[in-house]
Amino acid sequence: MVRQAPPSRGMSSDGAQIARWFSALPVCTRFLIEATGVLTLVCGLHLLPGHYMALYWQPVMRQFQLWRIVTNFLVTGLTIGGVIHMVLLYRHSLALEKEEYGGRTADYAWFIMFCMILMTCLSWFTSTPVLSDGLLLSLVTLWSLHRADQIVNFFLGIQFPARYLPYAMMTMDFLFIGGFPYAAFYGWMSAQAYYYLSVDLPSQGGLNYIPTPQLVYRVFGQVRRNDPRAPNARMASTSNPIPQRPGGGNFWGQGRRLG
Repeated sequence: MVRQAPPSRGMSSDGAQIARWFSALPVCTRFLIEATGVLTLVCGLHLLPGHYMALYWQPVMRQFQLWRIVTNFLVTGLTIGGVIHMVLLYRHSLALEKEEYGGRTADYAWFIMFCMILMTCLSWFTSTPVLSDGLLLSLVTLWSLHRADQIVNFFLGIQFPARYLPYAMMTMDFLFIGGFPYAAFYGWMSAQAYYYLSVDLPSQGGLNYIPTPQLVYRVFGQVRRNDPRAPNARMASTSNPIPQRPGGGNFWGQGRRLG
């Protein structure tokens, strides 16, 4: 009789550790990584055609394929560039959700939704079908605005202040895709608009014109921490700045096409 070898405890232990790590991620970051990973695998393995996830307005309007409005933000290439995209998405989203938005999941979700809505509107004029690079750039831009003077490492070990990181990534996108990176540019614009309206303007005594809707707080089981007309204390406060960390890792973007 042939006896089966007992299951490897090392493999099951590694799987459990990965599961614990993933379940410990903040809500929004976990959703972004999971959704992007699953949709990218589904399209990359040709289980579904990639163009089925892209934002084409004719099927949205005439056939009510409304999922395209969301899925185009959550699919990238099953390539080295796609892996880099996922790593950058994870790093910047995790940093934002744990630091600037620590304990404020609803506010972070609203930032993501605001940027997605604005990018979707802008894409109408240029028929940009995939905005995943834009979503990444919106996160990188907000991250860099809160760490403007932090030194980061870029391609080939080039170092510069974080405030220039979005521009460096858009330049790399331009060089790789051989055309203007509309998606990345829309992401940069959206994050800049959000930061100005919700942080800069209130810190100067103005109103917050884009407060997190009460519905979003209810979805995440949270309550508004301050008056929507008042400056966002956590985001605009200068009395407790985010601790600066030494720059590390490589930051670069790469254009990706579906097909």
